[in-house]
Amino acid sequence: MSTLLVDGDNVLTIGIYGVKNYFYKGKHIGGIYHFLDVIRRTFDNFNLDKIVVFWDGEENTISRKKIYHLYKEGRKTRFKSEEELESYNYQKNRVKKYLEEIFVRQGEYKYCETDDCIAYYVQNSPNEKKIIYSSDGDLTQLVSDQTQLYNPSHRKLYKPKDLFIYNHENVLIENVKLVKMLCGDPSDNISGIKNLGIKRLISLCPEIVSQKLTLDYIRNKTNFIFEQDKNNKVIQNMLSGLTKYGVLGEEFYTINNEIVSLDIPYLTDEARDDIVSLISDTIDPDGRSYKNTMKMMMEDGLFQLLPKSDDAWIKFLNPFLRLTRKEKNKKINLKKFNKK
Repeated sequence: MSTLLVDGDNVLTIGIYGVKNYFYKGKHIGGIYHFLDVIRRTFDNFNLDKIVVFWDGEENTISRKKIYHLYKEGRKTRFKSEEELESYNYQKNRVKKYLEEIFVRQGEYKYCETDDCIAYYVQNSPNEKKIIYSSDGDLTQLVSDQTQLYNPSHRKLYKPKDLFIYNHENVLIENVKLVKMLCGDPSDNISGIKNLGIKRLISLCPEIVSQKLTLDYIRNKTNFIFEQDKNNKVIQNMLSGLTKYGVLGEEFYTINNEIVSLDIPYLTDEARDDIVSLISDTIDPDGRSYKNTMKMMMEDGLFQLLPKSDDAWIKFLNPFLRLTRKEKNKKINLKKFNKK
């Protein structure tokens, strides 16, 4: 069993701002088309069996804000106007309806972030090979022998021991989490050690590019370097846990680890139960139909974006039809098994 795990908001945002010129009857449809095109091509290219899309729920940052109240505080909104926000919500809701018709599984839970949902799915599906589709660097920590990461910005499928481009520098993919913990992440408003950027970290610990490291390893090496050079300001900052907010000491490492790590996902009991069902339960086919999908595509004007050929519809929908057959066969096989 091979599964595609999709960071829904990430893919939709890329489509809305990357495919700006697709309109139909005055409505922007670039996000809708991009989303459907991405998952059908990825499903086809990697010969997958199942697709699961996760969305950020309402108040999704609340768990991490309890640990670090500045988490994602003051983050710039992606929307420049109410019109853009309305367009985003319209296209997101429309995409969800398409996914229902084409047998794509979905999860969205209040108080839960997409990263935690994907992490929990990965941790609880040992019998599935997984490909995560996202440009979010936080998800690199989930890469393993069973799980790969496709980053559309890099146009690359990452596996264990690959070098990952993070802030314009190459880092062993297993160490990206450490880099974010130590250097911080302005996009999430996570403060790092003062004056410790990724280049400086690599110069202090060049093995971060070539071997999997732990936080204890980094801290032990920090102590060693301090013994050789007690005037090194960055090393002093690392020892004291100094950030732009002051000296935090041990608390700096504890907090940043809890915010960045996906080892224990921050999820509600409802979310955990539902994700387990997404892994194992079959999909009820009632009400779902490729004819409904075609009708929606006509309503949204997606047909005008397809190549001008007689088989354009067939080529576009074929991956979804294969997905539908795979999901329906699971239900048929389960019924046969239960009759035995």
